[in-house]
Amino acid sequence: MSSSFCRKRSFKMRYVGYALILILGMAFQTAGSPGLILFGTRPELMLLLTLLFAMLQEPWGAAGFGFSSGLLQDLLIGRFIGLYALTYLLMATLVAFATKRLYKENFLVRFFAVFAGTACGQVLYLFGAASFGSASAWSWTIWGMVLGTSVFNGLIGVLLYRPFVAINKRLIYIDELLKRTG
Repeated sequence: MSSSFCRKRSFKMRYVGYALILILGMAFQTAGSPGLILFGTRPELMLLLTLLFAMLQEPWGAAGFGFSSGLLQDLLIGRFIGLYALTYLLMATLVAFATKRLYKENFLVRFFAVFAGTACGQVLYLFGAASFGSASAWSWTIWGMVLGTSVFNGLIGVLLYRPFVAINKRLIYIDELLKRTG
């Protein structure tokens, strides 16, 4: 009985670490990233974290992380509750399936996975917002912002992939350590 309790507790400890990553990502996106502006675009840090996590995990784990990060952003923003959650869930699952068999240590694979995931996620969000009645003009400015944010996220994703792998390995190590020690 105590062995199953320890497994459940340590299993939850890894998710506590992931929740802290989400909260820090949301804090940086809302407070820290206004200083990160490149050609008039800001990075989508929550989507970036979701896509990086999707490159490391199986599709079902990536889907859960994507849904959680999207729901957190939905609750913070307060518009179209569930739209970011659905968008991030779909993008995390898509990137997890797409990069499952690719060599993710290659810079181009990382860049294009994050670039494509960000671009598709933003377009999907715009389509979803339009279906809810949001009046936004589909102008060249919107497409330029989508392209700029996607490139910016791709560049940041190339830089953050290795530290994110190290953090993920550390969380898995702590999880295993807690399982063994009880």
